[in-house]
Parts: sequence; C-alpha cells; structure tokens
Amino acid sequence: MHKADTRTVSNRIAQQYARAMQADGHDPADFFRQTGITPAQLSEPGGRINADRHRRMTAYAQQLPAHRGILDLDVTHWFAHFSGVAHVCFNRPTLRSALHEMLHLRGLIGEFDFMLMSESGTRIEIEYLSEFCPVGGAMQALANFRMLSLVTRAYDTGAPTAFQASFQGKAPWFAPAVSECFGAAATYGQGRNTLTFDAPGLDRPFAQFNAMLAPHALRHAQAQLQKLHGAQLFSARVEQAIIDLLGRQGAGDADGASLLPALCDGLAMNRWTLQRQLQQEQTSFRALELRAKSRESRRLLRETSMSVAEIGDRLGFSSQSAFTRFFKTQFELPPARYRNDVQSS
Repeated sequence: MHKADTRTVSNRIAQQYARAMQADGHDPADFFRQTGITPAQLSEPGGRINADRHRRMTAYAQQLPAHRGILDLDVTHWFAHFSGVAHVCFNRPTLRSALHEMLHLRGLIGEFDFMLMSESGTRIEIEYLSEFCPVGGAMQALANFRMLSLVTRAYDTGAPTAFQASFQGKAPWFAPAVSECFGAAATYGQGRNTLTFDAPGLDRPFAQFNAMLAPHALRHAQAQLQKLHGAQLFSARVEQAIIDLLGRQGAGDADGASLLPALCDGLAMNRWTLQRQLQQEQTSFRALELRAKSRESRRLLRETSMSVAEIGDRLGFSSQSAFTRFFKTQFELPPARYRNDVQSS
C-alpha cells in the first residue's frame, strides 16, 4: 500500500544540507552523527525531524560557506512538494481567504516556526517567528515570504504587488536578487522578520475561483493537518497545558520545579509516564517548557500592557534580567525592543 508523504520542509532541507555538506568535503556520516538524524528519516515518506534535531541541523549547517548556500529564491517547487497547500491557497474566493488558509495550513510545511498577520487599513504585515533558527531565522523567513508573495501575486489584477521585506541578521551575498524578487529594496539588521505590502483588493472576488473544487481541496488539506496533529497529539497537549498553567500559576510558581508536578496532576499521570510518552515523540518536558515560555512571552509582549518584569515573574524567572537573558537567547533582541518594534509597525 502506498504510504503518503508526510515529510515537512525540515526533512527536505536536511536532504539538501546533507548533499551540500558532502559537496563541501564533509564526511556524510558526520552529518548524521552531529545532527542525530538517521538516513531512514530522510528517505522514508513518513520520516519526520523533531525539534532538537532540527536545531542541531541548523547549527551544524553554519559550517557551510556562503557559496554553498542551499536557498533557492524560486520556491515554486515547494508548492509541488506540498500540493495540498497549493490547491487551497491558489483557489480561494479572496486574497484574504488565501492568506488565512496559508497561515492556517503552515503546519503541513513545517512545525518549528510560524507566522502572524496583522492589518492596518489596506496595509498587511506578516511576521515570521522561528523557535530554533540562528540569527532569528532570517533565511528561513525569506523562503516563507517568497511563498507568501507568490500566493499574493496570484490574486493581482494590475501591476505586481511590491513587498517591503525586513530581516534580522546581515544582508546575504545575493541581497540584490532578494530585492528584485520582492519588487522593492529589502532591509537587514532589523529587530523582526516582517513582510509588509498594500492589499487594497484584500476582499475583492477572485475571478479564477473554482467554487466546485475549493471545498474538496480544503477538506483534504484539513484532513492532512488533522492527521499530522493527531500523530503528535500528546506533546502538543502537554505544551498547551504548560501555557495554561503559566496563566494560572501564582507569581514565582511558574519555574520548572513547580510546573512539573502541577502538569502531572492536571494530566493525571506520574512523572515517569509523562517523560516516557514524551520520549516516544523524541522530546522532553524541559524542551516543551522552553517552547511554551517562548511563545507566551511574545504573546504577552504583543497583547498586554504588563511590564517586562511582570511578564518575567509570571513565566517563573527569578528576575527581570534573567527573563531578558532568556528572551535575547531565543530571539536575539531584548523583550523591550521586541515590544517597541511590534507597536511601531
């Protein structure tokens, strides 16, 4: 029986990294040893790469010289790999619906980064957030922004939409090509990875919309996403439970030592069972705690007026400076600057 290909973009990038490292003279076995990825995970249609291996892979690939970079600005082939996403996003009644579904179905492409969309009049801003990638995930943001730009331009009725792309990190050697493909000069060394553009036709009916095919494509993609989430349901439940606990714990009670027993009580299981089930999904309580605190810290900075000190206290950090160090390690900028960048955009 044919097995569906459920690999994420992390798996496909790992294949490219492995080939690039070998072309640069590295021992192929060293790639697998340093990243913890197995050859089977790259070749099996259902092979998937967990968070820790994804992080180790991106760190190991920093050894690649610039001219060995694997990024291809022509990302149309990614839509071929993830045809379920393409069938939905290129056939929606409006651009707004297409962008909404692109962000909703993003989990079919990758699970360790995500994007947030905000509107101000006809102006759209999409922010890329990465859990593990170095320098804020600027190059990963570039690939995601290119896919979004292709979807957006499919709904153009006049001149091609021009995009203002801003990235963390230094400009790559191919920076002129980046500006050319977005139709405007890209900027680097910014506090966030963002893509902004004017969309006056956000709710204009799409002339090529096929109303008969659209619901079938959407149901198929949603079923794929549900199946994927079901395969990782326990760790996802644990991460959400940690986030819920962070909102309920008293000040100073959100450190790992306090969260773990509260989590076990809420899930009605002992620590050994919890850790064993997480190990089966190749993760741990500590890894999920860090992810939960990373996500919740950004949400609180974006959506509340709590001070940085109050947020750090709520998330279980011993001091404001400890929280600031954690945030800078995760996102390469202090929390106050992140909040200012969000509010000024």
